[in-house]
Amino acid sequence: MQNTRNFSLTPVSVCLCALFAGAAQAQVLDEVEWRQEGSDAVAVIEFVTPVQYTKSITARASDLVQSFYTVLPTREVLSLTPGEKRLYGEGVIPTIIVRDESASASVANDVQRRLVIQFDKPTRFKVRTGRKYNKSIEIVLAGLGPQLATIAVKSTKIMPTTPEPMAAATPSASGVAASAEVESSATGLLVKAQAAFDAGQYDAATESLNQLLNLPPNQSSRRAQELAGLARLNAGDKARAASEFGLFLKLYPQGADSDRVRQLLASLPAPAAAAPTEAKPVEAAKGIASGSVSMFYYGGRSTDQTQSNAFANNGLPTPQESPTATLSDQKQLQTSYDLNWRLRDAEKDMRFVFRDTTTNDYVKNTNKERLSALYFDYKSMTLGGNVRVGRQSPNGGGVMYRFDGVQAGYYVKPKWKVNAVAGTPSDDLLDAKRSFYGLSVDAEALTKELSGSAFFIEQTIDGEIDRRGVGADLRYFKGGVTASGQLDYDQMMKKVNVVAFQSTWQVSDATSLNAMFDRRTSPILSLGNTLFYGTTNGAQVKRIQDLLVGAVSLENLRDRVTNTTPYQNLFQVGGTTTLTPKWQTGANFSLSSVDAVPAFFYDGQTIPGQAATGNQWGMGVQLIGTNLYSTRDTHVFNVSFGGSPTDHNVLLSYNNLTSLGDKWQVEPSLKYYTMSSSLSGDTDTWSTGVRGIYRVRNQISLETELTYENSKNTSVPKTVGGVTTISQTSRSGVSYYLGVRYEF
Repeated sequence: MQNTRNFSLTPVSVCLCALFAGAAQAQVLDEVEWRQEGSDAVAVIEFVTPVQYTKSITARASDLVQSFYTVLPTREVLSLTPGEKRLYGEGVIPTIIVRDESASASVANDVQRRLVIQFDKPTRFKVRTGRKYNKSIEIVLAGLGPQLATIAVKSTKIMPTTPEPMAAATPSASGVAASAEVESSATGLLVKAQAAFDAGQYDAATESLNQLLNLPPNQSSRRAQELAGLARLNAGDKARAASEFGLFLKLYPQGADSDRVRQLLASLPAPAAAAPTEAKPVEAAKGIASGSVSMFYYGGRSTDQTQSNAFANNGLPTPQESPTATLSDQKQLQTSYDLNWRLRDAEKDMRFVFRDTTTNDYVKNTNKERLSALYFDYKSMTLGGNVRVGRQSPNGGGVMYRFDGVQAGYYVKPKWKVNAVAGTPSDDLLDAKRSFYGLSVDAEALTKELSGSAFFIEQTIDGEIDRRGVGADLRYFKGGVTASGQLDYDQMMKKVNVVAFQSTWQVSDATSLNAMFDRRTSPILSLGNTLFYGTTNGAQVKRIQDLLVGAVSLENLRDRVTNTTPYQNLFQVGGTTTLTPKWQTGANFSLSSVDAVPAFFYDGQTIPGQAATGNQWGMGVQLIGTNLYSTRDTHVFNVSFGGSPTDHNVLLSYNNLTSLGDKWQVEPSLKYYTMSSSLSGDTDTWSTGVRGIYRVRNQISLETELTYENSKNTSVPKTVGGVTTISQTSRSGVSYYLGVRYEF
């Protein structure tokens, strides 16, 4: 939801504007890797910043899923740009393309985001919250873990096996009472699959069975799972047949059909077992290069017209119309490079990563280059240690922002790891010199369900202590429940920086709930925040030494930081549930606020404070349709309401995604937003857009988006000298982008 407010310059706004002037033009998507977890294969999608997974929408073809998530509050302001990663498979393991983008086609840089995940073959899978510092989402392929060993060296991004086996991806259907429509659809699919199987059309049977097994558990699930193995076996795919039969026994260990499947499984080769061959010399591991290069042009033009009506005491209006202004709002070329080199064998895993974005703004006549990653990473498989050197994103341990430096870790026990980090923030802070170091301990299994970490970090600025933080985070996983908590406390400021909690509960295959609470200082407490109060004795403040004049001490500066840094508070709760095989619904509620900042005296003048924002609330309801006219179409209808002490608003939106074969992806959208504010007046905005992606070849894609927006604002009446003035501003505009992406 959008809120438009006019604030005067305050200590908070000055700090935020100065600290975040160089906002990062960066992808939030970091890496995609395979990991074996018990008998399952898991595709781990990692991000550069903490996220919260909310829901997924799966296409009936079982080769496309949209997973929605929210970028959580962070110290670093990210100008979020689309990103794409490819994870190669082989044999029964599918190749996966993961595209990250804004959840709304009409809001490009939005913390509400989605992953569009495509498989190169129909696949049964489950999406869940990741287990890595709230910075990952995982795709579980049940029963395919042993098959990861067959993946070729190309794109070998396979993480070590996790010792604890996970719960089955699909709960047992025994005794489950599914809805009448689910049962009807499942029965129809089973009849269709059985007919195809009897006719020897095993691929067609498998496609129908995948659709059935992706439904909520029902009375047909058990027979479908056995038939899936038989279809694979009759098609000559013994490896996949063994996986299907193994999953059947995991779900249904008892029964006559279980005994029958057990006998069939015993006659098949063990998963990932290689046929006896002559011993051959072991080939040396080879380095593999992969990555992407993209170029996007963003353009837009808008037309503004303002009419002011002045009403004198006689009540007669005097219209005053300003000339129409047509502006080029945006002319920007953005080029991004994402290059990776990797070499992995039984003893080591080495990787080199380079990510860079260049932005040419032809309206402001500026050129900016943002190096977001340039590091070398080495992991020893035999010693249990790792080291990463270069420019990198934070990975826990109390580090709050991208930095240049080194981090290293060592497993002192199988599930206990000690880490160290040292470096300098990659973004400059005026002329100040900053550096930091830190230590942390990771415990992967405090109990079977509980893991966590604790850290200490100290940062200096111009030779003084900028920040000294201690903290911990805990992570809990059991069944369908995932929860995590975070605490960061500054010992020098004697104040909590961050306290946060988030959780996801997969109540059943049909229903999931999520909740989050986050309270953090904004900006984060640090001595460097005092550099943005302006001048000292008329001179520009650029280093901490500039402030330590006269009777001003470090204690005075720290008191100033703690007294003028507010907390921002955020609470969210939401959930989704399946109504029918084609429809699901979701709802969410949020409450946010920023605390007050008192006025204070500085450099001979009084710096005005800032009142608390009061509670800003939002509530939304979504209706989500899938496969209404094809095997790959999704529809999201949204109604949202919001308000604060100064305004209230309503948002209506519709987003569609349709895949036309393997080449085209089309996404039309429509949005209406209205707001009534005691500060800025009444605003009504209509926008419509369409986004399209065309894959010329497997590695080359063309992308484009066109958005039209029309808005009208009627100002709050202002009376001066007996004359009341009301202004009406109309704005219409078109924005677009054209781009090409090459993956290799």
